[in-house]
Amino acid sequence: MAGKRKCGDFWRIRAKGYYGVMRDKTEAAETAGVPAQPDMIEETVQRLALKLELIQARLRAACEPTNADTAKDEVQAAATQLQSIKMELQALPIAINPDRQALFRARSDLLNLGEVIDLAAVFLDCSLRLRHFTERATELFGIAPTDAGRPITDFVHQLEYRDLITDVHAVLNDLAPIRREIRSRAGRWYDTRIRPYRSVDGEIDGVAITFADVSERHQVEDTLRTSEIQLQQQKYLIGLSHDPIFVWDYDAGIVEWNRGSEELYGYSRDEALGKIKEELLGTTVPGSSFAALKARLLQERHWAGELRHKTKDGRDLIVESRLQLGSFQGRRLVLESTRDVTVRRTAERRLRLLLGELTHRVRNTLAVVQAIARHTMRNSTSKEDFAERFEARLSALASAHTLLVGSDWQGADFAELARHQLAPYITDDADRLRLTGPSLSLPPELATPFGLLLHELAANAAKYGSLSGGAGTVSLDWALEAENRQRTFKMFWREVGGPAVSELHADGLGTALIDRVIPGARVERQFRPDGFVCTIELVLPQPADDASDAS
Repeated sequence: MAGKRKCGDFWRIRAKGYYGVMRDKTEAAETAGVPAQPDMIEETVQRLALKLELIQARLRAACEPTNADTAKDEVQAAATQLQSIKMELQALPIAINPDRQALFRARSDLLNLGEVIDLAAVFLDCSLRLRHFTERATELFGIAPTDAGRPITDFVHQLEYRDLITDVHAVLNDLAPIRREIRSRAGRWYDTRIRPYRSVDGEIDGVAITFADVSERHQVEDTLRTSEIQLQQQKYLIGLSHDPIFVWDYDAGIVEWNRGSEELYGYSRDEALGKIKEELLGTTVPGSSFAALKARLLQERHWAGELRHKTKDGRDLIVESRLQLGSFQGRRLVLESTRDVTVRRTAERRLRLLLGELTHRVRNTLAVVQAIARHTMRNSTSKEDFAERFEARLSALASAHTLLVGSDWQGADFAELARHQLAPYITDDADRLRLTGPSLSLPPELATPFGLLLHELAANAAKYGSLSGGAGTVSLDWALEAENRQRTFKMFWREVGGPAVSELHADGLGTALIDRVIPGARVERQFRPDGFVCTIELVLPQPADDASDAS
């Protein structure tokens, strides 16, 4: 009689004269829910071969004469068992080969994944022995494929990571992953992660350590950090600078406004930020337009030249401006630095005007000198007389120029001009000259000819008129009349107490100066028995301030 029973994970097979025992790891593993492994497959095959061998022994025993009464039953039972073995053997390639192929495929996938992601990875069991590692890990730990199974502590790694083993133990104890950025002795950086290694059934079976090379990211971060520090330094220095520097968006408003800009334009930083630059400062471009400037700036990326700006309090400024266009985070930004040249340009313009005026005055002065020379020569009786009269008239011209220089060539006070010209002829008695009139400044173009005119009137009075004798006097009166924004200057020269003066000397230098050097003047001369009288009436040019107001 043959039979079997399962005890734990052992099979016991009994036949007449035969008895076999073997461990069924496959069934035990499948009962526990664990897939059959290759060694289990091999044991299953061996177990089936042993069962077949036992069945063949039972058949031989059943064919003996002494067992004839049970032969039929034994043969039937053996046939049934043979069919079971046949079916089980046929099922082995179908049920087991796909598992082996899946295992091989999974292993291949893992190996290729390691190559693709190019990670250095080390897998340790719970005793910190090497289970598996990628090729990149050999560079950090100096390990070889033959080192599998050795403790990781046997190897000296190339990392500046003294707490590696401590962190591994911490992960095994706490089951909490650890992540650190570690530098190698070669100067490279690695994003190091230590995680618990879990089996397919969720059990902790060691640790997995990965090392991702992040050196390029560190380099970029260092570069960005350095650039940011430099940018902050430059921004700080620009902010402290007293030179006006500001940044405006080509398509929007002002984004930066330093202290120098506040000081020059009068707008605080809060007042300036966000405002359209050309609207805030009233920007104008001499000889062009701001739109044309922006178009050129967009094409050439830079521009330099003079601009006109307005301050918060309404002052007009002339500035030398430098513009640089650049792109930053998708925005077109313009760095503008300016320098106030208003005073310099005003001085230059004034200097040009002065040079032009000086040229004009020198030309006029030379013309006056030529006239003096001609008339002096014409009316001189000798060389000595010519020299004396010529020098006196040049001195009168120089005296008028001295007064103009003292006023920065703005004009000469008429009373002061008269005293300078008449002083040489009344040295014995200053009371012989009476000056009466309001304060009046003659413009430069009139001061010189009037100086010569007064000199000539005084010289003629000293030679032929009231100043030639001891009792005569000269009265010089003037007035200024204004009507309808027109100013009329009137001068009255009166000689009293001298000899009668005839028209004999009417063609003298004074008459020529009145007629030629002071154009537009209305002159009236009277030769009275008691003295000579000369009246001059002249419309004065409008002052510069009034002219600007009228325009």
